[in-house]
Amino acid sequence: MSMRPSHALRLTALGVATASLTGGALLATAPQSAAAPPRSYTVKGIDTSHHNHDATGKPIDWKRVAQKNAFTFLKATQGSRYKDRWFARDFKTVSATSLMRAPYHFFDPKSTRDGAAQADHFIRTVRAAGYSGTKPGELPPVLDVESVWVKGKEVCPKALRAGQLDIFLKRVKSAFKVTPIVYTRASFVNDCMAGKGQAFKGYPLWLARYGSGAREPQSVPGAGPWTFWQYTESERVPGVPGPKNTAGTADRNVYRGTLAQLRAMANLGSTSTPPRPGTSWPTVKPGQRSVDVTTVQLLLTARGHATKADGVFGPGTVAKVKAFQKAQRLTADGVVGPSTWSRLVTTVKTGSKGTAVKALQHQLTANGHTIIADGVYGSATTTKVKAFQKAQRLTADGIAGPSTWAALVSR
Repeated sequence: MSMRPSHALRLTALGVATASLTGGALLATAPQSAAAPPRSYTVKGIDTSHHNHDATGKPIDWKRVAQKNAFTFLKATQGSRYKDRWFARDFKTVSATSLMRAPYHFFDPKSTRDGAAQADHFIRTVRAAGYSGTKPGELPPVLDVESVWVKGKEVCPKALRAGQLDIFLKRVKSAFKVTPIVYTRASFVNDCMAGKGQAFKGYPLWLARYGSGAREPQSVPGAGPWTFWQYTESERVPGVPGPKNTAGTADRNVYRGTLAQLRAMANLGSTSTPPRPGTSWPTVKPGQRSVDVTTVQLLLTARGHATKADGVFGPGTVAKVKAFQKAQRLTADGVVGPSTWSRLVTTVKTGSKGTAVKALQHQLTANGHTIIADGVYGSATTTKVKAFQKAQRLTADGIAGPSTWAALVSR
C-alpha cells in the first residue's frame, strides 16, 4: 500500500494490550494458509497512490488498465490531514471507465483519540471527489491498517487503539450507508493488536500476502479470511506509467468470488448477492473423498462431461475435470479451485431437473437441511434453499445462484 512496507518483514511480538498498542521492529513472516494460487482467481484488480506517478509524473491510462482488470482501489487520505495529490484526478478519470473503484484511507494515528478526525477527513475528501458509495461502479470504502515507517523501520503505530478503529469504521459506514472494507495483515493483528482482530469482525477483509506460491493470506484472528487478496506489490500493469514509456508496476489483487458477485458489491446489479465475508470456494483435489467431490462429479455431468458420482476424486474424475477446464480455457490442472467452481456451478430454481439439482440437494443435506436427492427442484427443495439462504444472510429467494453455491460448499 502507500507506505511501501517490505513484504519480507513482519512485526515482532509485542505483548500488546487492547487498550494500548505499542510499537516494535519487524522480523519474520507469518505462516500462511495453503490453498489456490493467485492465478486461479479470475477477477483481478490493482490499487494505486501517488507512488505510481512519482517516477514519471505522468497520469495513469485508466482505459488501458481496464482492459486487463475489473477493479481498483485508490489512496485518498492518510491520518487527519494528508490528501493524496493524485486522488481527485485519478478518481474522476477511473470513474469514466468500466473499472469498479473505491477510495482508501491509510490509518496513521498521531494521538490516541483521532479516529473520528481521520474518518471526517476521509469522508470530506472522497465526497469532494464525487464518491458516494452508492453510485454504479463504486465499491465500499476501505480502511488500510498496517505498520508505519519510523526512522527507516516499520513499526506498530504507537497511538493505535482498537476503539479508534471502531469509531472510524462506524463513522464511515454511517456516512456512506455501506459496510467498509478493511485492508490489513494477520501478522499485524497478531503483533500490533495482541491478536485481537474482533474490531474487524463483520467487515470484508482485503489481506496482503506476497509471493507466487499456492498459499493464501492467513486468516485474521477474531475476524476471518480474505475477500480480496493483494498478492504482489510489483506486477507490471499496462497503463501504469513506467520509465522510457514502458509499463510501470503496481500492487495487484484478486477477488474471492465471481465477477457477478463483485458487480453486485459495486452497485451494478446482479441476480446473485455478493458473498458474505469469509465465504469462499474450496479447493478440491485428486485423492479426496467427500460430498464436495460428489458435487463436482454431478456438476460435470450437468455440464456435458458425464462422470460417475461416487464421491471419490480418482483418475476418471481428474480426466473429466481437465477436459472441462480445457473447454473453458482454464488451466487444465485437474484441481477444482475458485475459477473452476465459478464456471462449473449453474443456477437452478423451482422447476429445474437433473444432476445439478441433485448436487444441490446433496449439499443441502450436508449443511443440515436434509432432503432426498432426487434431482427434482420441487417445493420441498425450494423451502430448504430458502431456509439455508436465510441462515446464511443471503437473499432468501429460493434460487440457487453463485452466492448460494459458494455458501453451500464453503461450510
